[in-house]
Amino acid sequence: MESWEDELLWDDDFSDEEEELEELPEDGFADWEDSSDGAPEDETLEEALAEERTLELESELEQDEHPRDYHAELEDEEEEAAPTSEKRLKREIRAEALRRLEEAARTESDFLTVVDEWNKLDRNRERRERDHENLRGDVPLEFQSVPDPKIAPLWMNLPRFRQLCQGNFLDIIFSCPYELHELTASRFLSKLFFTLSDEQKEVLYYLFLKQYSTTRLATLRGQSDRNIRKLRMTIQKKLQKRMYEHLSEKLENDQGLTLREREFMEKYEASLQTMGKDAVIRRENKTKPRKKKAVLDDAKDG
Repeated sequence: MESWEDELLWDDDFSDEEEELEELPEDGFADWEDSSDGAPEDETLEEALAEERTLELESELEQDEHPRDYHAELEDEEEEAAPTSEKRLKREIRAEALRRLEEAARTESDFLTVVDEWNKLDRNRERRERDHENLRGDVPLEFQSVPDPKIAPLWMNLPRFRQLCQGNFLDIIFSCPYELHELTASRFLSKLFFTLSDEQKEVLYYLFLKQYSTTRLATLRGQSDRNIRKLRMTIQKKLQKRMYEHLSEKLENDQGLTLREREFMEKYEASLQTMGKDAVIRRENKTKPRKKKAVLDDAKDG
């Protein structure tokens, strides 16, 4: 269907309009299918958003009816400092039992039992995540935002404001360079960010989280662009080295890695072989490659 702006540009000659109407089908909806191309996508997002809200409501109801004491499942400071603890032994016994079950599996029913055990562990992990944080699926935060609002200001359509209205205010409270360690649920990453200096936290926050350019950050800090890029490289070396050591310990303890973590291990090990102790995975240059000077000279001569 054509918009009202196109209708104002139509010719006043009614004879042409009548000829066009004669070519239309009897129901008069020739362009109906073309105008509804975006409808299936919107319906998919609506269904995904409704599913997220349903899961969130079910999680809240389950937590209210059957509250769980997660602090009782975690080790306190004394238990963590002790060489052994009852809770740690229970986790190690369950892990060892699952490992032996995997090694002893021979028939199809045995492997189905192993799969059921892993599915149970995944369900428990997902339940803990749902109880502590509101997880989002593939629905973008900008979904259903008004592109050109006439009444409400544009900043009320920003994702952070919509999160605040929904009660998801933790990302806004900890949106600060010095509270950077609170923006992740990973205990290792949280401790890693916490050990950085204030200067390193600021550079990490503005370059990687806020996506500032090195030139803009250099202007804000009163430094040169070269100093910012040098500090960024230092932060990358430190974080990537600690991450590689952490993932290597997980492999030694027979703990699984995600595909992204395995890809990082491969790239970092390749850089170790070429760069040694100065190994670092550099950022990919997504801009188009520049033409060589010789090629440009030949083009000018031609």
